[in-house]
Amino acid sequence: MSAFADLLASSKKAQENAGCDGWHDKLVGKVILGDDEETALSANEFVRKKDLPNPNRVLAPNSMASMDYRPDRLNIKVDGNMKVTGVNYG
Repeated sequence: MSAFADLLASSKKAQENAGCDGWHDKLVGKVILGDDEETALSANEFVRKKDLPNPNRVLAPNSMASMDYRPDRLNIKVDGNMKVTGVNYG
């Protein structure tokens, strides 16, 4: 990879993890649950869908997503257990 490509990749990564208005710290590592879904998790281990900012979209592994760019939409990346692995706007 060239020095420019390295710089571009690190800049993009920094942008993705820049905090997203604090949502990165609020969500990463927590499980997303439905509004009425029962759980044995403690309150600091999950977040309800209704408490996510709008607009948003939850992106599971290998899920299809449109390529339209919406700077106000929070993309929430989750693993197979609905645990948040990352967030970014777009």
